Amino acid sequence: MRAADTITGDLVLAGGGHAQVAVLKSLAMKPVPGLRTTLVCRDINTPYSGMLPGFVEGVWSAQDIHIDLARLAQMAGARFIHEAVTGIDADQQLVRLENRPPLPFDVLSLNIGGQPDLNAIDGAAAHCIPVKPIGRFRDRLRALTAAGYPGRIAVIGGGVAGCELALALSKRWQDATGTRPQIDIYSRSARLVPEMPTRAARLIFDALAAAGISVHCGQSVTGVMAKELYLEDGSRKAFDVSFLVTAVTPPAWLSETGLTLDERGFIAVQPTLQSVSHPHIFAAGDIASMVDDPRPKAGVYAVRAGPVLATNIRRHLHGRRLRRWTPQKRALAILGTADGRAIGIRGNHASVSRGWWWMKTWIDRRWMAKYTKLKMPSPPPPGTFAGLKDPSQQHKDPAFEAMRCLGCGAKTGHETLAAAMREAVAAAVAHGADARLMPPDGLTDDSAILPVPEGGELVQSIDSLSEIVSDPFQFGRIAAIHAMSDIHAANAVPVWAMANVTMGMARLDLQQHQLTQLMTGALLALSEAGVQLVGGHTGESRDLGLGFAITGWREGPPTVPASDEDMTLVMTKPLGTGVIMAAHMQLAARGDWVAGAITSMAQDNGIAARRLSDHNPVMTDVTGFGLARHALNLAERCGRVGVEIDTAAIPCLEGAMTLLDKGYRSTLHDQNRDAVRLATDGSAGPATEILFDPQTSGGLLAALPAADSQMIVEQLHGGGVPAAIVGRFDDTTPGLRVRT
Repeated sequence: MRAADTITGDLVLAGGGHAQVAVLKSLAMKPVPGLRTTLVCRDINTPYSGMLPGFVEGVWSAQDIHIDLARLAQMAGARFIHEAVTGIDADQQLVRLENRPPLPFDVLSLNIGGQPDLNAIDGAAAHCIPVKPIGRFRDRLRALTAAGYPGRIAVIGGGVAGCELALALSKRWQDATGTRPQIDIYSRSARLVPEMPTRAARLIFDALAAAGISVHCGQSVTGVMAKELYLEDGSRKAFDVSFLVTAVTPPAWLSETGLTLDERGFIAVQPTLQSVSHPHIFAAGDIASMVDDPRPKAGVYAVRAGPVLATNIRRHLHGRRLRRWTPQKRALAILGTADGRAIGIRGNHASVSRGWWWMKTWIDRRWMAKYTKLKMPSPPPPGTFAGLKDPSQQHKDPAFEAMRCLGCGAKTGHETLAAAMREAVAAAVAHGADARLMPPDGLTDDSAILPVPEGGELVQSIDSLSEIVSDPFQFGRIAAIHAMSDIHAANAVPVWAMANVTMGMARLDLQQHQLTQLMTGALLALSEAGVQLVGGHTGESRDLGLGFAITGWREGPPTVPASDEDMTLVMTKPLGTGVIMAAHMQLAARGDWVAGAITSMAQDNGIAARRLSDHNPVMTDVTGFGLARHALNLAERCGRVGVEIDTAAIPCLEGAMTLLDKGYRSTLHDQNRDAVRLATDGSAGPATEILFDPQTSGGLLAALPAADSQMIVEQLHGGGVPAAIVGRFDDTTPGLRVRT
């Protein structure tokens, strides 16, 4: 028995704000035995708001100001669910998600940013660019500058954020066009930055004036139309683009959570950062409001709350007394002026200098480095016995890997299983699955009686995966799609499925909820393909695993091409899932690369198979053996001696080539290379190495007549399939010939 591996508590982190990343880092540095942590966030990369003006100005790149949440979650051993939170049931302890079943929790931490109140000003939603959420602002700014640099800019909001944005925009326009734009700031307050001392306001006004920016205080904007602002005094002001930098408002769904809120609708929290009504729920950042000591909605307070939040979550789990967080009343604020200087403010003191700018960049870089320069030491490889095996060959055996990839490569209780399957079926149907294809009795039957078609052939296949992705819903979907791929590759239609589930050791309710998420994802994927789950088996082990035995039907075998027919090879998915997921385990892959790999793995091959069915080609799917070995296997089935592959034509997932070039490899990579007879020298660059990358839920590889292949590829493109001609059969040279 290994009691320490059993999951006995469930922590959910909703949102990836400044305080939340501190919790993840704390858990990475000092894990809590028995605790399962799940991060839920609509963004893969979370921005640091303190560096946003510098990004707008052009000082920082997008990568400089963002924290990769997928990497940080991987380091913390946390599941990462890339999804938006749409609600919370505080009493039932559920987090509601946009496209899947609710997620249960024992302890919840909320650090979801606020959003601009677009309803406060008529027309703002249609005609303004809000600064929050920052990710969407960044995209709209990119589109705006790509289309040209408009000459008249209106900034609605005279607080610190509005003033810094105006200065940054002015500098960016000047650097790009050689001239500064006409910028007007509109503030309903009688003076700029009313939250700051008078001297600070004066220094900020001087910086704005030096940049030619006009300030309109005591001027409330009451409406925004296309290219025109309506002011409270009845006047109108023309503009080309308008930015909204006003106070944030809480998400509308907060009012239905059952949590106690403050008068503005934010979560009311105690000095311990616990909800005043639900002590098992914590909140920090813009979404929270400390009832006894409110503070402005500023990133600096979320940053400083982070360590206390991490400590108090840990103390709450262990039943210990929590610490009080007392925000500084005289916190240091540094505002960039987009001219190589900054204004430093603390209490009533305010001054401007280049030294303040240097200090701001140093503070920002140091804070970001804590969450971006991540290193996770690899565990030592298993011990070897020199007398039993030649040590020089041990590097090719996965048993001697320090980390093994999770791609290709005792029974659950009845009540737990039955309850989970009921919930999964209900959730799948609610999200669009065909109720007629749902399992009649959950997974209680280990066998199924199936009708035999009067003609044609039955085709069967079985495949399983270890937990290649931490999101159980996506893992369930990918496992089902991966298993159905062999049926598609056999020119057959999948009809029935049986599941084999291996659950990790956990508290019964946690195990049930995980099984619900897992099977909901699987049922939706099966239903989309018209497949009914007719039975299955469950078991328990240290790690999560899921497999399916798929039964399909076809009219007859594929059409083998004539021995002298010119045949090309068409592939329907990009390569790279193996190296990307292997590098992710080592914190080396960017989060957006991982997301791209997951999206590809979750794409069913059924669409491609249906488009190819009219041609009845000989096919295989590109999975664990890699493209090279699968292409040679396909050639052998067609009676051909060799294959030529054009590496320049191979579509690859973003990041795959970069990681191969840096030396990252999946566990099976070297074995795949050794299993291929190269007819050329096979230079070891990434363009050649991608041929040996093992794929999970890869695409189809079809042998098609050269005369028709381009037309077929265009048909596949019309169906949304990223197909490409990657090679041809070669009857002159045995083995694999690589063309670069």
